Amino acid sequence: MTVLIFDFDGTIADTLETIVAITNRLASQYDYPQTTPERLKYLRALSTAELLAQSHVPLFQVPFLMRRVRRELHQDVDSIQTFHHLSDVLMALAADGHTIMVASSNAPSTIRPFLERHDLGQVFSQIYGNIGLLGKARSLRRIMRRHRLLPEEILYIGDETRDIEAAHCQGVAVAAVSWGFSDRTALEAQGPTFLVDTPEELYQAVGEFHRSQRWSFFMSSKPGDRAETPSYVHHAAD
Repeated sequence: MTVLIFDFDGTIADTLETIVAITNRLASQYDYPQTTPERLKYLRALSTAELLAQSHVPLFQVPFLMRRVRRELHQDVDSIQTFHHLSDVLMALAADGHTIMVASSNAPSTIRPFLERHDLGQVFSQIYGNIGLLGKARSLRRIMRRHRLLPEEILYIGDETRDIEAAHCQGVAVAAVSWGFSDRTALEAQGPTFLVDTPEELYQAVGEFHRSQRWSFFMSSKPGDRAETPSYVHHAAD
């Protein structure tokens, strides 16, 4: 069975405008310029390395800024919505029997009430949060070890170039969604396994990936082999 690991901000939750508003409020305190609509369009076209190079925040201050943004985002969580039709697709994927998790830079204390408010609490078996800006590859590796997962069992879903980079680093397939932060051209340049523009296309991509898993298993099986039990082992959420 396929294990789906979702990013949260920009993938499940439509937080971009809220995060821009928060970072603009904090601009004077951290001594960086506010983000205008024109600059946001420019930033969305950049890779992770290019974004860091364009940042006006010293690297040592980034973790402090991220914690502050997470704290203020938690206060605004009730005003944040999910993307159109995404809830239906997530519930359909869960009904299909896939194991679904979240791995995010956001805090679990923000993610959980958001999912509950949108009736998605039962869809996700695990929530991993507070991941550092460049820590997603390491987090994916830890999730794989914790749940005894092989890379070929996982499809990672995210909206930023760093999500694609993290998945590639761990040899994991990745579906990049174009409705979040990074624009379609930037995502395509990183070579995701799937590039989708709507939740319905995401559902189709998961189906295609799952069928490829079953075909690979069939082709690698020998006559008389017994089916192995799934390598996913459920653990209590952190």
